[in-house]
Amino acid sequence: MKAAIRHLRRNRGRTILTLLAVLIPVYFLVFMFGFSNSVVLDMFHNATRIDTGHFQVRHVERRGMGSAIPLMYDADAVVAALDEIDGIEWRTVRLDLPALASAGDRSQTIHIQGVVPNEIAPISTIGDLIVEGAYLIPGESGLVIGEELADLLDVRVDDEIALLGAHPETGLGVLLVAVTGIYAAPLSEMGRSLVHTTIETARQLARSPHAATAVVARVSGVDGPWDLGIIDAVAGQVRSGLAPELEVLDWRDLAPQVDGYMRILRPTMFVFAAVFFGLGALVVLNTLYLSVMERTRELGLIISLGASRWRVMRMILTEAGLIAVIGAVYGALIGVALVLIVEAFGGIPMPGSVSGFMKAVGMSPVLHMMVKWPQVVISAVSMVAVAVLAAWLPAYRASRLEPVEAMRYVE
Repeated sequence: MKAAIRHLRRNRGRTILTLLAVLIPVYFLVFMFGFSNSVVLDMFHNATRIDTGHFQVRHVERRGMGSAIPLMYDADAVVAALDEIDGIEWRTVRLDLPALASAGDRSQTIHIQGVVPNEIAPISTIGDLIVEGAYLIPGESGLVIGEELADLLDVRVDDEIALLGAHPETGLGVLLVAVTGIYAAPLSEMGRSLVHTTIETARQLARSPHAATAVVARVSGVDGPWDLGIIDAVAGQVRSGLAPELEVLDWRDLAPQVDGYMRILRPTMFVFAAVFFGLGALVVLNTLYLSVMERTRELGLIISLGASRWRVMRMILTEAGLIAVIGAVYGALIGVALVLIVEAFGGIPMPGSVSGFMKAVGMSPVLHMMVKWPQVVISAVSMVAVAVLAAWLPAYRASRLEPVEAMRYVE
């Protein structure tokens, strides 16, 4: 250990270079974990808190339905069954219908969601986005529409909109409903098409007093996509008690595009980690190999004085281990510090074009950072292991030196 420390102090320039080769990959990986965790968590929350919930109970798909969701007529029984299962923190009934909205000589195809107003908040932010009027009141008829739809139809609060609903199972339904609120949608497409009304009004449009398309549920103890096992366990319990004509669809089934983006991020992280760890390992290998070459005479002399070959190997590996541990610790600390600094300033706002793309895929246009301590530890330990493995070849070469040949090599 003393010999290793003495040599590291003697060659400070090379030691600092090797230290940076370990520090930078760890810092970069921790920072990338902070970025990817934020993106994945944001996409997960947007999918599960704006539309899908953690899972939904629906009627099994029927042929000839087109884009319409099959109706179910026993939603109250499903709700009662969910209330008996541990782990369900929230559930509500919803009725989704395709429709045509008309006002004067203007019309627009829309998607109506019939909701229970005092239950919908956990999977809808529309109530918080109201810019004119008010959100729905339980038991009262009304519509909440986006600003884009209001402009297309040239309507404001208290104006009436004619709704023409068309579902393959119930046929046509017509209603005249007043606008109670207008919301500012994060996406223009959402503002043009998504309309909220009470489930009673939606059932009138569907001409069925008990119709529903889904029972939407959230599971307790779920903080992010890393808790999928909890969702799967609860969904499995629900699935085992359902009638054959009903099925459970989790958020991955209901938002496959979000799941696809998240699946792409994971291998991308591994690729970045492999590249940076590989570069760090090459620098460690190169500097230690040059160090062994320069110390050929010294190492040969040590062996000739009776030092075992394993002791020589251990000295080289100790040098690599010291550099790797110090570099990994500082790299991890710098990465965590940068993540905390970014969050302290409210995140990193994305520029215009990137912001538009992030909104389109269901992400926040402000980049927030978060990192978990197990990821920090894994990053540091992995780099230490890579650095020590990279030092094995120079250490082995040093241990195989013959004293006489080493003296001649130097001379």
